[in-house]
Amino acid sequence: MNIGDKGPIDGRLPQIVRDDKGVYPVRDEKDKNAERSTDAAKMSISSEARYLQHAAVLAKRGDRLRTEKIEEIKSRIFSGEYTVDAEEVAKAILRNELAMILGKS
Repeated sequence: MNIGDKGPIDGRLPQIVRDDKGVYPVRDEKDKNAERSTDAAKMSISSEARYLQHAAVLAKRGDRLRTEKIEEIKSRIFSGEYTVDAEEVAKAILRNELAMILGKS
């Protein structure tokens, strides 16, 4: 099994959220149905709130995928098929520590 750089936060998250158009697309045109009622209360969501909402949806997807991966690894451990390359683990730990040190400079 390969172990990549799995730091505490994926630095690509902002880009993934911006690129994923499948969840809560932003409307460019005003909703014509909303314009019918002049007494209706208006509500607007800031772009930051939309971003956070979108990130939450993506995080839920990631939780499901992570759970599936954990279950797969558990079954491989119990069946004796799971092996770990100690050198790859050491490299990942060093990368993570270096990233933390350089990030605090």
